Amino acid sequence: MPFYGWWIVLSCVLFHGLFGSAFGFTFGQYLLSIEEQFGWSKFAISSTYSGSLLLAGFLSPAHGWLLDRFRPRLLMQIGTVTFGLGFIALPFADTFPAFFAVIMVMSIGANLAGWLTLTTVTARWFRRKRAFALGLSTTGIGLAGMLSMVVAWSLVVHGWESTAIGSGIAVLVIGLPLCQLMRGYPEEYGMVPDGAPAPSSARSRATVDPGEIDFTVGEAMRDRSFWYVSAGHAVALIAVVALLAHLPAHLVQGLGWSKTSAQTIIALMTVTSIVGQVGGGYVGDRYNKAHLAATCMLMHAVAVLMLAFTTSTLVIVVAALLHGLAWGIRSPLMTAIRADFYGRRSFGQIAGYSNVLVMLGPLIGPTFAGKMNDVYGDYTGAFLVVGVVVGMGSLLFLASRKPPVPARLRAAVEA
Repeated sequence: MPFYGWWIVLSCVLFHGLFGSAFGFTFGQYLLSIEEQFGWSKFAISSTYSGSLLLAGFLSPAHGWLLDRFRPRLLMQIGTVTFGLGFIALPFADTFPAFFAVIMVMSIGANLAGWLTLTTVTARWFRRKRAFALGLSTTGIGLAGMLSMVVAWSLVVHGWESTAIGSGIAVLVIGLPLCQLMRGYPEEYGMVPDGAPAPSSARSRATVDPGEIDFTVGEAMRDRSFWYVSAGHAVALIAVVALLAHLPAHLVQGLGWSKTSAQTIIALMTVTSIVGQVGGGYVGDRYNKAHLAATCMLMHAVAVLMLAFTTSTLVIVVAALLHGLAWGIRSPLMTAIRADFYGRRSFGQIAGYSNVLVMLGPLIGPTFAGKMNDVYGDYTGAFLVVGVVVGMGSLLFLASRKPPVPARLRAAVEA
């Protein structure tokens, strides 16, 4: 029998694919359709997406607390139902305040059953193979990119209202059975991380494994690298979410592409990220994760700057490939670095507090780009600023270091 942790990984792949294709990777297409129907500005529509991420960041500490105290299956079930029903209600929100409120409800559901829960559970089930497992689990992001082509087609053929209702039903029908695969800690089921042989029962409980140091939330937050990694992750997401939200509009309205062609570029980025996620997970278990993340930041920066100044289809494709590869390699490293630094036992809360800072990136990215487009009529200035900022963000990862063992555990480790 395969180690059950790999079933956790499979469920994460499918959840990332389901939720990402339903809305995350098609928000840019929804933006165009909703703008055409209601005449709301790009800044207003993209602010709903940013607001949902701000709400998720604000609630992340509570989310992490719930993860460390309740079974993840329950959180996944609540989140899936909330997200699915919110999606079904979205077409009936025909005023901007109602639309904004429904997006906020969807955000709560998507986050309970989304990134923080999925990566936390995966990090608990693996240690030596943690980056590789996280890399495999996040290949669902690439799957979402491929599935987003189906959603984009439905948006064009059936309209955004019917597509939203159909997506909500799909989330409920597919997502709820998948929730049954989720488990808390391997130790609760007579297993240990990576599926290694169980430790001897004779081993003293007073002995601390130096390879698995569990920090408290306070100890992690007093470490400067906690802030460096969190800020670096936030800066990276400025680029990722700004492109997801606005690259389709840039290609369609700025360069005259069709909507399906624009979504193909989004799909290309996410499919390329699959290669990066698997490769990033593999090399992340063997080399310095922070240095790899810094390199990815520079790759993000180059790709966004290319998009700012080109009209060439070939250059746009190359930029999409570069951005997707950087995104994929960096993605599993973000969680793996934190778990390596601070352990598993309080990881949900530690990641939750980190998310408060991380979510500033998705908040700033699409809102800033939308406002720049409303003011200047194109995305050149927005992409230029984003590219420079993300490139400078590489310094945050270069400055991060694995923290020393907390004083309360030092004697036990040395023994």
